[in-house]
Amino acid sequence: MQAIAKRRNLLHVLTALVAIFLIAFAFYVLHRFTENVSLQQVMDDIRETPTRSIVLAFLTMMTSFTAIACYEMLAVRLVAPGRIRLRTAAWAGVAGFALSDAIGFHVLTGGALRYRIYSRGGIEFSSIGQIIFLSWMCLWLGVGSLIGCALAFEPQGVHQLVPIPAFVLRAIGVFILIVFLAYFVWIATGSRRIAFRGMQVTLPGLRVGLLQLCAGFVDVGASAATLYVLLPADIAGSPGSFFIVYISAVILGTASHAPGGLGVFDATVIAGLGASGRPDVLGALVLYRLIYYIVPVVPVVIVMLATELFHGGRAIKGGVGEIGRVTQPLVPPLAAGLTFAAGFALMLSGSIPVGSSGHEWLKSNLSLAIFESSHMLASLVGLALIIISHALLRRRRSGYYAVLGLLLAGALFALGKGLNLYLAAGLVVVFLVLLPFREAFHRRSGDSFLALTPFWLMLMLVTLASAVWLGFFAHRNAAFASDVWWRFGWDSDASRFLRSAFVMAVAVFAIGLFMLLNRRTLTIGPGETIAESVRELVAQSPKAESTIALLGDKSFLISPQENAFLMYGVSGRTLVAKGDPVGDRGEGENLAWRFREMADRDGYRPAFYAVGTDYLPLYVDMGLSVLKIGEVARVDLAGFTLQGHGKKDLRHAQRRASKEGLSFEIVPASWITPHLPSLRRVSDAWLDGKSGSEKRFALGSFDEPYLMNFDMAVIWRDEEIIAFANVLRGSDREEMAIDLMRFVPGASNVVMDYLFAELLLYAQSDHYRWFNLGAAPLAGLADHPLATTWNRIGTQIYKRGEDFYHFEGLRSYKQKFDPVWTPNYLACPGGLAAPQVLLDITSLISGSRLGMLRK
Repeated sequence: MQAIAKRRNLLHVLTALVAIFLIAFAFYVLHRFTENVSLQQVMDDIRETPTRSIVLAFLTMMTSFTAIACYEMLAVRLVAPGRIRLRTAAWAGVAGFALSDAIGFHVLTGGALRYRIYSRGGIEFSSIGQIIFLSWMCLWLGVGSLIGCALAFEPQGVHQLVPIPAFVLRAIGVFILIVFLAYFVWIATGSRRIAFRGMQVTLPGLRVGLLQLCAGFVDVGASAATLYVLLPADIAGSPGSFFIVYISAVILGTASHAPGGLGVFDATVIAGLGASGRPDVLGALVLYRLIYYIVPVVPVVIVMLATELFHGGRAIKGGVGEIGRVTQPLVPPLAAGLTFAAGFALMLSGSIPVGSSGHEWLKSNLSLAIFESSHMLASLVGLALIIISHALLRRRRSGYYAVLGLLLAGALFALGKGLNLYLAAGLVVVFLVLLPFREAFHRRSGDSFLALTPFWLMLMLVTLASAVWLGFFAHRNAAFASDVWWRFGWDSDASRFLRSAFVMAVAVFAIGLFMLLNRRTLTIGPGETIAESVRELVAQSPKAESTIALLGDKSFLISPQENAFLMYGVSGRTLVAKGDPVGDRGEGENLAWRFREMADRDGYRPAFYAVGTDYLPLYVDMGLSVLKIGEVARVDLAGFTLQGHGKKDLRHAQRRASKEGLSFEIVPASWITPHLPSLRRVSDAWLDGKSGSEKRFALGSFDEPYLMNFDMAVIWRDEEIIAFANVLRGSDREEMAIDLMRFVPGASNVVMDYLFAELLLYAQSDHYRWFNLGAAPLAGLADHPLATTWNRIGTQIYKRGEDFYHFEGLRSYKQKFDPVWTPNYLACPGGLAAPQVLLDITSLISGSRLGMLRK
């Protein structure tokens, strides 16, 4: 098991190393291409950019995002017509693409944001997946069609970049266009569906398909035009050849997972256009990033945080008010993004020379020691902000307070190192923006700030590489002699940059080494001693099923205040939590996150098994998929009666039991000990009639210390016990249930009906509100052609699996009590991991892989 976890961690590390290599190579290429360019030249070219080009770039950027809004509206109208307002759909598309373009990791940012918005609006997981798929399909329709047109109609421009004959390029372009034509003919001839990652997607008809193509064509064309109009006319070349370079840069930048494809995109454009040594091209790339990446993100962040402040619609109405309600969970990731950006800005500021105006004022009013220290500390604060932004993603309150302090310190050091008023003001603004959202960061426990993932370490390396490259670029003309490290003076900008870069590199190396040497491994035994706090919380829980914690085969996460716990076990590569956390809601959420982090840290798949609806939004926030695994039957005792046609079997059981001399009794837990041998005899006889063995984890087993915690419902025949069930009680008489129910085979044909009828009447007389009859596996799954793959497979197992398990019979038996059916869920990683999780859970309950094949 530990070997599997190590292999998984190794795979993650290798993936990160490949991305780091790609980014490092891109920065090396950038360095070589800009050897004869100075920062001042780039700044001059940016200032000299014609106003007409900047206005055109803004117009093409807005055109691109308008087309993106059309993506989302078309997808929502196809998948969930009338269920989400179109302006909310347009907002979800624009915000999702803006964040994913700027931050990187498109699936984790844009996809997660839209998932939160649509799920809060009542859209099912499968439908959200279809919306995201159809939206991305618009993008790639546009990309593919533009590539086909570029190759078919302007192969000469592409031939200059790639040594392939023009007629071959033209043939490839024509082939791509023919494929597109065939696709539209195909969807025009009838309803079409395709399978994608376990979900069925219904493709649009011809009219909507053509609208998708137009939207994608406009989006991709306009995004490319944003850079095209900013480039010098002599370097941009023909639109066809430029587009091939542009889309290649976008694809490579996306593959690197760097924020905005930083470095990789720029190096690809410069290499593809043959623009080595051109400061005006670098200036155009800087302006393009500002206009297409930064400008759209700013209003997205502002609107999301503003709507959170005015939550409830006091100042914002209609569609934007709806957005405010559904974006509440986005505060931590947005706060993390702002913090990361603030840290990145501080790191970059340490790589460029100090402005002359602020320089003179500092000489007159500060000592050189304060000036030098401020420069070094500002860079380190920037690095610390990037590190701790990870804690904001985890909703850590300690991280929130640390970030607030570091932002103020960074603003102070920004003034002390160069009177950088704009940077200091920006850091103060971020501080003020985060200040009202303290309640969004509620987690009080967790690992050290240095307990980062390989991905986050890679992100730190990317930002460090960017800062170092900018520093060498800005100080290209400096004389880096051997004594430059020890030069301290008001004009020693290069020396200050080198020292700061070295200290930051050492810090990142130390953090990486700390991660490598202190990765804790997870050790889980067969079960832990049950703490007294767990017993007290079980007694206080209104849910009767919480008593399964007393079985003795589980491990526990207990909150520091001992007012909440989470029980779990391990099977294969899956870490399985049984049910939702028990106890205080806030601490329960903290424990769930600790469980998620523990699984991630040690290479396990996390799973929350047999959970209700209370914590589902939290599991979705964790990035888990939610699968319905059945329904739980609960009888409302306030209206329960044995009268009526549907209860005739129960009335018959009572009469027959009386004739057979059967009697019902509740034996208190304190009187159970003398009866244990008789109960053991009944249990052994019941097990002999089954082909399987004792279940565990989610179901009770005949364990004497466990059974002695409960009252026992007993059926007597004369002086002999022929059936029993242990009685589980929720607090405040909210719910009663049973766990083990066993009887001597052949003792009576009505023993089960008689036992349940008497138990329900007993619970009613004892003033309980509900009686929990337990779960019906795979019951209530959606049986529809557009349902998820899991639902369709589960439905077929439910219908045709009677030879292995009496699914329908079990549900039909419980139905005669007229219960209220509530859904039962499994939250776990989606995709191909879900079947393995289900296999591991079944093995955990059955005791072995072989045991799960038995009834």
